[in-house]
Amino acid sequence: MNVTKKTLITAASILLMFGSASPIAEEAAAAPHKSSKTQAASNETRLEQQKKAAIAIHSKQKKPGELTVMYDGTDNSLSFNYLSIKTSNDDEYTKLLSKYKAPELTQPAWLPEGYAFESGEIMPPYPHFLSKRYQGMLKELQTEAKGKTYYAKKLNWSEAGETAIVFSKDSDVIRLSAKKMQPFFTEVTKVPGKGENFEKLTVNGIEALYATNSDALFSTRLMWENTKDQLEYEISTYKNSSLTKDDLVAIAESMGKE
Repeated sequence: MNVTKKTLITAASILLMFGSASPIAEEAAAAPHKSSKTQAASNETRLEQQKKAAIAIHSKQKKPGELTVMYDGTDNSLSFNYLSIKTSNDDEYTKLLSKYKAPELTQPAWLPEGYAFESGEIMPPYPHFLSKRYQGMLKELQTEAKGKTYYAKKLNWSEAGETAIVFSKDSDVIRLSAKKMQPFFTEVTKVPGKGENFEKLTVNGIEALYATNSDALFSTRLMWENTKDQLEYEISTYKNSSLTKDDLVAIAESMGKE
């Protein structure tokens, strides 16, 4: 009986010892979990700070001609933000074309009655996301980011990527633009957006595309390419414009582009 009683007392003591130690064991087990949550919170804070700093650069109010790029490591993409150089003086616009080596945009010899020069615009060059230049710039920004998920900087440029002229009559406008073509790393085919209609035409012996009914501000567009000079041309108007398809074709033909 004494042996049995002694054994029971010893067993009870062991159970009591383990029972009193269990809070310490639980605390030790919880430590890695707390550390993990703290690390996650720290990473989240760091990402938010990176993003805030990058957006501050990218969305900062810009002077005419300023261009910025932002790298987003969450989807491995680049976005571009700029303010174009704009003037309402025809002679000044001509000087800007020369200064920034802008794409050649010949003013039309014919315009519908009542339309006059309103403004000229010079846009900085930035790459299309399917272009080889975009892929090269993406790698550069990834390297410069040095492990950051978000990174932004100002881009310097000397040659314009696009130029545009706007002619107006009362509240209606005609916008002409010329853009430098970019070599893509894959074949790209223009497709109509939701509700948009495409019609193939011929302008000065070159195939053109007449687009209507899009949701864009300039929803009616006549587009064609000059492969020799590697330029894309576009004439566009508002959806409610009274100008017809024939009017846009006549404007394009009067520009005399090959």
